[in-house]
Amino acid sequence: MTAKKRLTNQVLERMTAPKSGRLEMSDELCPGLILRISEQGSKSFSVIYRVLGEGGETETGRPLAGKQHRITLGKWPVISLAHARDRARSIIAKANEGTDPRAELIAVVKERRANTFAAVLERHIKQDAARTISSWPNVERVLRLHVVPHLGDRPIADIRRSDVHEIIDNIVASGRIGTAREVRKQMSRIFNWAADRELIATNPLSGMKRNDLARNTEAGRALSDIEIRSIWMAANDLRYPFGSLYQTLMLTGQRRAEWAFCKRSEIDTDNRWLDLGKERFKSRREHIVPMSGALWTLFERLPVWTGGNDYFVFSSRHGRVPVAGFSQGKQALDDAAQNHLREELGDKAATFQHYRVHDFRVTCETRLAHLGFNQEVRDAVLGHAKPGLQKTYNKHDYLQEKRAALQAYGEHLMGIVQ
Repeated sequence: MTAKKRLTNQVLERMTAPKSGRLEMSDELCPGLILRISEQGSKSFSVIYRVLGEGGETETGRPLAGKQHRITLGKWPVISLAHARDRARSIIAKANEGTDPRAELIAVVKERRANTFAAVLERHIKQDAARTISSWPNVERVLRLHVVPHLGDRPIADIRRSDVHEIIDNIVASGRIGTAREVRKQMSRIFNWAADRELIATNPLSGMKRNDLARNTEAGRALSDIEIRSIWMAANDLRYPFGSLYQTLMLTGQRRAEWAFCKRSEIDTDNRWLDLGKERFKSRREHIVPMSGALWTLFERLPVWTGGNDYFVFSSRHGRVPVAGFSQGKQALDDAAQNHLREELGDKAATFQHYRVHDFRVTCETRLAHLGFNQEVRDAVLGHAKPGLQKTYNKHDYLQEKRAALQAYGEHLMGIVQ
């Protein structure tokens, strides 16, 4: 028989585990609320009730209560005593009205199970990300590799900040800070999307602090002649697809995603330029990248895959999917560049100063300035948005100026590497 006691927070704190089996205590202030203490000392709440009408009716038509049911409410102190009482009273009230609360709870459980992280991710991709993030295929691969194996089957409403911290901790421990930063960014984006659709109450990543993921605030650095030469020769060693991709980025100063996810249909062979539509360009503006003579020569040596013009220009799977594995590709480029640097200097101990792929953009703008091209042309080449009122009133596309700038820059780089 279950003992009765007036439960308080002090009573809950003092109660100890039974020597064997489990102990059940009924709350005097809320009939039907049960506290259960396991042999290990775990304390949990449940509610016992009977549904009016399940037992049939009396001869006078009065409904009778049916058999006893139990619903588990949760563990203390995760669920407080006050919350447990409120839940218990609500459940008993519904039962006294002839409604079995279990049907409602089953519907909630089914909804939670349907809204797993993997399911919400699929919805997010189709309804939002695929249409608004140009580099989403690469982001999706990162999430499927590092997050879905751990949280894919979990209801998104059950995922806590600590779960995401654990995933990021493991990525940081492997030295992939950029990947960890991307995981946090995209996870927060998904949770915000889910909260807006009331799949979760709030974004658990809101206010997350990760000092180890702080970005380097410097824009980057311009590469020297010997560094340009070493990296170019290293790209020759890598060949297609990574070697060709890195040389293309060096010759144009564009963002990695703009070439890495480029399809053959985006290249106009008559005009010799890459036409990035609004859906693919970062700023949701059209952007045309003229191809210099040096880049066109490189382009004509790239593989031509089957399937018309709908294949990816840089691909390790016959054009079916875009190139992937950028961390490994960059590491291979760095290792080969280090060898070329030491060979050119004749110094086996020479070390290559750290650089990022983004530094190809910094180098492009710096060298274009040295070649005499003004800021407006340089911004147009790199795809920067026009500042201030220029955005409203200056509708010039700078296409011819961009072509002249990239042609001069291509000749300049070829003079260095040859």
